[in-house]
Order: sequence, then C-alpha cells, then structure tokens
Amino acid sequence: MGEKNFDQTFHKLQQHYRPNLIVLQEAVLDPSTHKQFPHHKYSSAINISMKKKSFGVLTAGQCAFTELLALKTIHRELHMATKKTLLITSHPLENGQHLTLVNLHAINFVPTSIFIKEIDRLLFQLSSIEGPLIVAGDFNTWNTKRLIHMDNFASSIGLKQAKLQDAHHIKHLFSKPLDHLYYRELELVEAYAIDTKKISDHNPIYACFRN
Repeated sequence: MGEKNFDQTFHKLQQHYRPNLIVLQEAVLDPSTHKQFPHHKYSSAINISMKKKSFGVLTAGQCAFTELLALKTIHRELHMATKKTLLITSHPLENGQHLTLVNLHAINFVPTSIFIKEIDRLLFQLSSIEGPLIVAGDFNTWNTKRLIHMDNFASSIGLKQAKLQDAHHIKHLFSKPLDHLYYRELELVEAYAIDTKKISDHNPIYACFRN
C-alpha cells in the first residue's frame, strides 16, 4: 500500500485508540512529520540521514516527556552497513512517579553474539533506573537464542512480557515473533495486535496500563 493509505490508516488508529504514547520504528522524518502527530510532541533517534529525510525510532507523547538517551548500536548490520537506534524517554504519572519508556529497534543481520552484546548495553543503561518501565519495539528475535536472551534480559530487571490478544498478527520470522512489549510496576489492562491490512510489514500493538 502507498504512503497515502498508510497516512489515512495511521490517522484512523490515532482517532480510534487516542494513545497517550506512540512508539514507531523505521519512522520517516521530514518537514511534514509534525502533521502526523497533531496532538503529540515527539522525539527521535536517527540512524540514517539523507538530504530531505531521516529514518529512525520515534516516540510521541500527549503528556510531557524528557528525552533521557538516544543511543546507536556499536555494531553495524552486515548487509546494509547501518546502525540501529533506541530512545529512552521519561513521562510523569498521576501518582508522582515517572514512567521510563524504551523504544527499541534491535540490530539484525549480525551473529547472535553481537545481538546479545547490544541488548546487554541496554541492560546496563536500565540497571540503575527505578520505577515503572516499558520496553517496546522490534526486537528481531528470529531465533531461539535471541528469544532466550530477551527472557533473561526481562527477568533481570523485573519486566513481564505482555500477553497479546490476536498475537498471530505479530510479524514472525522462522516461526518466531519479532515484536514484543515488556513492562513492570504497571497493571496491564489489555494488549493486542491490530491487523492493519499490510500498510506496514509489522502490525501495531495497542496496550492499556494502569499505575
């Protein structure tokens, strides 16, 4: 589907779900990006910059937020020779706490040992952060070793993995899911994958939390 269809569907999703926070991977940033987020502020971590466009992860929020860290991988992907990015932001909650949100696009097309090193860099960044935490994005967990390491990563900092309704809509490779949502010190009300009729090669995840 074309860019126009994507824009229309993305707008309808925002109208229907009215999300407080949005995390995107492989977002395209150009002079028209602000039109996609009429009710949100946004921040990004760029991994590819061109003359008129940039690409990377993007986090948008209706609430106030502070960018804590934009981080690129040390290693480059073998085929594209690009690095991947993640963005860590902080958002105030009604009870006075702050939610830390990690928007991650994990490295791909590298040996699993390099994937593990890059995830462990994220673990180091998060090890000193206390309070509610969400880690979401495209983890490129297309083999068992990557999935096991993500389980270890989650358990080491007290994260639970959200169990999704309609999880079959999540993109899989070699029968392994690539997209995940982890959280702690929050109550998960509901979470499900949304079939968007192929406007992207990854379907979105919607989740509602209480704190």
